[in-house]
Amino acid sequence: MLTLKVQQQYMMTIKLKCWKIIVFRLVFLFTNFLINSLNGQNAEAYNQIYTRTYLEISQKDFPKALKIADSLYNTSETPRYKAKSLMLSASLLQQSGEFKDAIDYALKAEKILEDTDDNVWKAKISGFLATQYRHLKLFDQSKKYIEETSETIKKIDDLRLVNQTNGFLMQEKAYYENEHKNYRQSIKYINDASSYFKLSGQDNPFLSANNEQLLGLNYYYLKDYSKAMDYYEQALDKLNHMSDNFLKALVLNGMAQIYIAQKNPEKAKPLIDQAQKMAEESPYLSLKNEIYESSQQYYALTKDIEKLNQAKKKQDSVSEKISNKASAYINDSYTRLKKDNELNKKQSGWKNVIIMSVLLILIIIIVYFVIYRKRQKEKFAKIQQILEEIEQTKPASLPETEITQNLAYEDVSEPNIVNYDTEPESQALMTPATEKKILSKLDKFEQTTLFTRNNVSLPYVAAYCSTNTKYLSYVVNTYKKKDFKNYINELRVRHIIYKLKNDSQYHKYKISSLAEEAGFSSQSKFAAAFRKVTTVSPSEFLEHLRSQHLN
Repeated sequence: MLTLKVQQQYMMTIKLKCWKIIVFRLVFLFTNFLINSLNGQNAEAYNQIYTRTYLEISQKDFPKALKIADSLYNTSETPRYKAKSLMLSASLLQQSGEFKDAIDYALKAEKILEDTDDNVWKAKISGFLATQYRHLKLFDQSKKYIEETSETIKKIDDLRLVNQTNGFLMQEKAYYENEHKNYRQSIKYINDASSYFKLSGQDNPFLSANNEQLLGLNYYYLKDYSKAMDYYEQALDKLNHMSDNFLKALVLNGMAQIYIAQKNPEKAKPLIDQAQKMAEESPYLSLKNEIYESSQQYYALTKDIEKLNQAKKKQDSVSEKISNKASAYINDSYTRLKKDNELNKKQSGWKNVIIMSVLLILIIIIVYFVIYRKRQKEKFAKIQQILEEIEQTKPASLPETEITQNLAYEDVSEPNIVNYDTEPESQALMTPATEKKILSKLDKFEQTTLFTRNNVSLPYVAAYCSTNTKYLSYVVNTYKKKDFKNYINELRVRHIIYKLKNDSQYHKYKISSLAEEAGFSSQSKFAAAFRKVTTVSPSEFLEHLRSQHLN
């Protein structure tokens, strides 16, 4: 019976796979049939497939979207539709951070239209290339393509298409100025884009929502949160009538950033959660990077260190992917330039050497930036963790004079102390009662500032604890998990951190003054101990606290 059942399950699996293959082939044949009929050429139907693939399918099934784009190209009969299909692939590849492939597809589309008078799509392609080089931070190249787009638009005869293409150009200029922090100029270009779209009769809710999202972003950076929220809400109202897409995620993220800036985590949470869910499902690396950045701001606000670290790890992973892909493109460009240089050594030797040097410097800068940013975030997380721990630390509360005169010689035969667990091997050295008495004395010692004295030593603390150095050394090693020197150093460092955390006057102190107050004989010893306890230097710690205080 068991064998028969297994056979039946196997046959069912085979049938299911066969049906899946049949259904896939039927869908593929139907898609090809539809595309072939479109190449008749039904521009409206083609545009519907183009838009749906870009906005909807790519967000849910990225490989399927790429296949549709390839099918559109393979079945296209005219240069225009071939170029347009290539640009769909380029746009999808851009979302996944494949800058090299995206630019290659765009350049291939540009080549196809080279001998045509299709200036509308020539302008769109050069505008797309301007965007890609902007993403790669190659702003000179980006600006070159913006200027090329402007010149191409002048050759378009149809006034409606002139206005429409100018609208797209103004959007790209707005993004360019935004990245250069020229927010007012960016806003002006967005308004220009809206005007051009109206003149062209363009009534596309996605384009309007894109303008409103970019206006919201600029006003957010200008800290005009009321205007920013108005524009984000207008964009969201339009996008709610469409399938979820990357633009909606950006809008939700922007609204969350406003609430985070206003210290309102309750309103930020549902927006962050929804945006993060959409980002997780999307192949759009830049979107993921943006939303993970906001998530870190939210978790820092709510002091959720665990989730802050998780979001940081996710963003580091995405940032590394983006950087690697950008570096791959630059490396590829470098290789191509090197080959060109070998072919044209005599004619343009110096020029190519300079270009290659610049590209090499860019690679070094990108790698350095990624490593530096990663280390800075790790330091930030570590400092925040230390500050959280210090927040729960009690300051010294026992007067030194009273302690030194009375407590060091107090009878500790029957103290009221906590129940410390003892290790079995310790019983051969001393009794559990003796350990508890020493630990009780150490607890009181830690509430003083006696450890900041220059002359504090193992015999001194042993006398304070009414015991001998052998017993004290054993207890410190066993229960404090470090030797006596490092135990004292950690008390001193944590004492200074507490002062820095709770008294901004200490931010004005020099490192040498902090070292002296902590009881270290030199600044270098203080710095070494501080780094050992915190993994960061005193100057880095101070710099972070000062910046936090200013904010």
